Parts: sequence; structure tokens; C-alpha cells
Amino acid sequence: MQSLTHKAGHRAALAPLGTRVLMEWVITAVVSILLVLWLSLGQVIQRGDNLFYDTVSQLTAAKPNPDIVIVTIDDRSLQAIGAWPWPRSQHAALIDRLAAAQVRSVGYDVLFIEPTAEDDQLAQAMAKAGNVYLPAAIDTPGMNGKLSSVSLPAPVIREAAAGVGHGLLTPDSDGTIRSLPLWVSADGQILPHLALLVARDRDDASVSPSTIFDAHDDGNSALDTSQPRLIHYPDGIAPYPSVSFADVLHGEVPADFLRGKRVFVGATAQGMGDRYSTPTTKHGTLLPGVNIVASLAQDILDNKPITRAEGWLAALASIVPLAVMLVGFLTLRPMANTVLGFGLIATTLLVSALGLKLGIWWPPLAACAGVILVWPLWSWRRLAATYTYMRSALNDLRSDDAARPLSALSPVHDWKSGDEISRQVLSFSSALKQFRDFNRYITQSVHSLPDAALMTDLDGVVLIANRRAHNLFPAQTLEGAHLDGLFNSIGLREWRSLIDAANSERDEVLLADGRSIQIAIAALTDTLQQSTGLIVRLADVSHLRAAERERQRTLQLLGHDMRAPQVSILTLLDSANRPANTEDQIRRNARQTLNLAEGYVQLSRAENQMLSFDLANLADLVTEAADTLWPQSAAKGVDLLVPDDGEEYLVEADTALMRRVIINLLDNAIRHTSTGGFIACALSRHEGKILLMICDQGPGLSEDMKERLFQPFAGGNVSGAGMGLAFVHTVIQRHGGQIGITPPQGVTPPYSGACFYITLPIAADE
Repeated sequence: MQSLTHKAGHRAALAPLGTRVLMEWVITAVVSILLVLWLSLGQVIQRGDNLFYDTVSQLTAAKPNPDIVIVTIDDRSLQAIGAWPWPRSQHAALIDRLAAAQVRSVGYDVLFIEPTAEDDQLAQAMAKAGNVYLPAAIDTPGMNGKLSSVSLPAPVIREAAAGVGHGLLTPDSDGTIRSLPLWVSADGQILPHLALLVARDRDDASVSPSTIFDAHDDGNSALDTSQPRLIHYPDGIAPYPSVSFADVLHGEVPADFLRGKRVFVGATAQGMGDRYSTPTTKHGTLLPGVNIVASLAQDILDNKPITRAEGWLAALASIVPLAVMLVGFLTLRPMANTVLGFGLIATTLLVSALGLKLGIWWPPLAACAGVILVWPLWSWRRLAATYTYMRSALNDLRSDDAARPLSALSPVHDWKSGDEISRQVLSFSSALKQFRDFNRYITQSVHSLPDAALMTDLDGVVLIANRRAHNLFPAQTLEGAHLDGLFNSIGLREWRSLIDAANSERDEVLLADGRSIQIAIAALTDTLQQSTGLIVRLADVSHLRAAERERQRTLQLLGHDMRAPQVSILTLLDSANRPANTEDQIRRNARQTLNLAEGYVQLSRAENQMLSFDLANLADLVTEAADTLWPQSAAKGVDLLVPDDGEEYLVEADTALMRRVIINLLDNAIRHTSTGGFIACALSRHEGKILLMICDQGPGLSEDMKERLFQPFAGGNVSGAGMGLAFVHTVIQRHGGQIGITPPQGVTPPYSGACFYITLPIAADE
């Protein structure tokens, strides 16, 4: 529950920042989308789109159609025939020559508007050929106040022609002709383009009617050039074979060269006819109009029209790269967004180029402009937001009372050089260094604590553990461990109730090695006062508990055990009627006092003095102890049986204390064994340890004695008035061994009296 509360509080604190970012993103998206729509639907970047169209057109230019030939009215023809205009008999002669060569169709790009005396001759030649198409003149504004007017060829010529179309050339705003209208509606008339008539001559069924755009006469005199067709130009300034008008007229061109061809006749001489640039012409080069008409005818014959993506369809397509970029702003890092931006621009241009090659023209610059413009716009907003955040964060850090004491160790510098952003970045870098220093100070503080300390998250997973904690749990990896498992290993089942508990409620655990560990857990809070983790202190209070036990033992010794015999002595001395054995009683009480003092001193030494470990043969120590007590055992008539097989049982021990342990046990056994009895001392190796067994033939131990046998002042049947076995127990434990009265598994005691079993680690040398 605490973890969920913390996460909810953290989200609540960050909510204003997240809302601001989202709002700025929405505003940026709306502004950039409106900008792309305006660019796509307007004419602002049309020149750039046209330049890209021209570049791709040069790379994907069509191969010239070998069935198209141009008869040029060039400078040489003017020199050979005379100044323009020529008599119409000359044109009739050319048509006769072309008819004799059996050309497929003729697009005669010359206006024959005004009637002349030679019209009949021209009409006869055209009627005989049957495949000559003529252009009409379209004027804007038209005559008599009309918006447009159409001037058709002279009547006799018009009737003889195979068809009449328009030869209108419509350059774009930059003077380049990229498209031409297949149909024109003007002055109430609908005219196909001259190139369309030549491409769909009466004998040709290869051109599909689907290549013709429909136009409808609305009775208006205004010029309507809607639905222009983009031209897939061939490459070069003169892609089609051309012959001079004069050469054809004089029969200098072989008939086989012209047979079956579609022929366009037009002016190419200097000062005659219109010249325009096209997407495939080099910069500064102009192409005669007749070549442009021929290119349109080839485009119709190839039947590969280029569909222009216009209006809202093109605008929506232009928004797609922008949308991808906007999504990247929310999900990707700045470097990834940079790569994404360049990738989107390159992909947009590539898609547009491939589309043009496949017959679809989509102007790409609006989409590219959207990506290019939204980039700095979003970067500016993010930079402004970052600057505001850094300034606010620095002010909060400087005003944080909790961090002020540590800030003196690692102060944040105020930079004066550079621009505002540079100063803020440098100050923020200094603040980050201070933050890292704070983390280091905290970590060092945890590691230098005199007690074991753990830092965990709210769920109890350990994040930091100091050296003393590792010593407390030597067999476990603490980082990443859970408090449940750690506390279970030391006998604590429930620990959450200890969080921020009072001192009186702090739990204390007694470890298997006798140490007392007091556990305190405090919650860690962040600047929002939300719980973020826990700090656990495990204090070793063994010395305090030992001091308390020592105090209680001393009080008992002085207040009861030693006081009783002293009172008895004083009573005997002050008594008027002393018993006959008064001296013996005084001696016995005095000896009891000395024994108490000696036992207390020995026990205190066993608990507190530094042990001096040496390699010792336990069999020798048993023999020495038996020799020491031989006078007592002999006086009482008790036999001591010690190992005599000569085998060594090596242990690492403080020999003086270990010898005293054996003497205490043997002395205790002698006092409780009847005359003529036996005491057995046996040594063996048992389950990887050395086992010492001391058994007597005394009355044994009562159940009450067994429960408090090794406690100080147990009294009764132990030497030192209750401290002898406590001394033995302490020494054996400090040697890493164990002492008990229950035989180990597989061991049978020789007698039915009291038996003590001591196990000690085998020395490393053995």
C-alpha cells in the first residue's frame, strides 16, 4: 500500500510537467499541420516543387518515339524559299511530297486563317492526303468584348483538313511548359489539341479513348483549359529526327525515311514561333513549340499519363511525414529524432520521385517543409521548457533547508560567463555534481555506521548494505535480497510492524551464536514527504546484555550467595553458646565464600579474557587433569580411567582454560561418585569432530538440574557453588564446541550416573 501511495504521489507531482509538455505538443502539431495545409494548397512553394519535378523528369526522361519526325521551317528553308509568309502553294507542294512518301499523319502547326487565292490548291493537296490536321488560333481576350475567341482556318481549307484542333501552349508561372490541355473550351467551342488529333489519326486504333479528357461546353465564351496533361518529355534539345522544309520540298529526303511516320511541320527559325523551356531542356535552352507538340503526341501514344495529386488528397499525404515526426517527438530521443527527420525528408523525396516514374506526381516540398519547420519549432519549445525547468530546479535546490548543511561540502557555482543558456547549463551541471556528491556522502555514511545497516525500497528489497551487515549475514548476497528471507534466517518472522516503532517496541533477536541483535526500521521520505524506502539498523547489543547479566550475577553473588556464609560466621562468633564444632562450621563457611569468589573470577575470565590458542593434544590434557586430581580420587577410593592408546587428538585450544574445564568436570564427578566407584574419560572421533566423554557412577542428574545445569548459580551438585559448569559451558562455546548431557547418536555411556559429552573441532594441522 505504501508503494502504491508513493507512486501515485510521484505521478501527481509530475502531472503539471507532463500536461505542459502535452499541451505544447498539441499546439505545435496544430500550428505545423495548418502550415503544411497552407503550403500544400497554396502556390508559395510551387517553384520549388517544379524544380524538383524538372530534376526527376531529367532522370526519368522517355525514349524518343522513332515514328515521329519534324519538318522544320528553319533558317535554311527561309533562305531557299524566301521570306515568310510563303505562298500557300509551297505548303501544298510539301503536303504532296508527304502524301507521296505515305506518312501516317501530319500535324501542320501553321495558321491558315486569312483566305488567299491559293487556298484551293492547298485544300486539294490536303483533301488528297486525307491525314493533315491544322491548328486554330485562340485569342484572349476575344473580339467584340468576348472573353475569348476562336479563329479557325479559312473555310475551304478547314473543310479539306482531316481535323482542326488547338495548338495552345500554356507555360507555368516560371515559363516552363510541363503540361498542356488536351481539350480547350473557348467561345462556345470545344477543340482537341493538335497533338491529340495526330496521335489518334483515323487509321490508328492503338490509342485508347481513355487518354482523352472530357470537356463540356457550358455556352460560356471564357477560355477553359482545365485538366491539363503532364508531359513525359524525351531527353535533349532535339530528341526527334528533323528535316528541313526545303529539303523535303525539293525531294532531297528519301521517301523511306518518312513512310509510316507521324510528321509535325512547324517553325524553328530564329524569330519565328514560340520557344519555351521544358523540364528536360538545359538551363537557358528553349525548345520550339512544334517539338513540344510532338512530345505531347508521343506521351499520348505511349499511353502513360502522369496523374497529378492535387487538392486535399495531396495535402493529406503531405501531413503524413509531419505526423510521424510529431509522434517521434514524444517517443524518441533528440538524436533519434534528428535521424528520423533526415530520413523522413529523404523518404518523402524518394516517394515523390518514384511516384513520378510510375505516373503519379505528388509535390513533396510541403511535406518536407513541415518536417523542417516543426523541427526548430519543437526544439525551441523544448529548449524553453528545459531552461525553465533547470532554473526552477536550481532555485528549489538552493532553497531546500534539508540540503543546506551538505551544500557547504559541495557548493553550486553561479556562472557569469557565456550566454544565458550556457550559464544555466553550467549551473545545472554543478548542481548535478552536488547531487552525485550527496549520494556519495549518504552511501559513505551508511557504510561507516558502527552498526549493521540496510537501505531498501518500500517492498523490502535491499539496495545498499554496509560491511557490518555483510558480516551479520555472511552466507548471503545482500544487494537484491528481501528482508523476509534475511529476517527469517535470524528468527524474526514479522518486521513491518517495526517501521518507525518506539524504542520500547524495537524487536531484539538472539542469534544462534549467542549474540543479541536489536532491530530498528525507519521510513525514508522524499521532498514531497512521500515514503520512498526503508533504512534498517541491526545493532549488536550483546555487550549490553552481557553487562546486564554480569550485574545481575554480581548482585546475586554479593547479595545472597556470599552474604549467607558471612552471616553464618558472624552468628557463630557472636553466639554465647557456641557448638562444639563451631570452628569447623566457620572454616566451612569461609571456604564456601572463597569458592564463590574463585568461581566468579574464573567465569568472568572465561567470558571476557582474550583466548590464546595453541595446538594441543586433548588426550594429554585429560591425563594432566587426572594426575592433578589423583590425590582427591585416591583419598576417596575412586578410580579415574583415562585413554592410554597413545593416539593423538589434536585441537586448537587455550590449554590453561581447557585443562581447567576437564579438572572441573572430573572434580565434580569425584565428589558425586561413591567410594570404590569409577570415572571414565573416553576420547574418539565422531562425525568429523573430537568427542570427549566423562562419566561417573554417581546418582545422576535430576530433571530440575538438567534444565538449569549450565546457568550460573544453579547450585547443588556443581563445584564453585553453581558457577563451575557455567564456566565449562562458556569455555567450550568460545572454542567453537558444544557440551551436553545427551549422548550423541551412536554413542552409549559406560555408566548410569552423570555423563558430559564435549565435541571440539579437529585442528587444521590434523
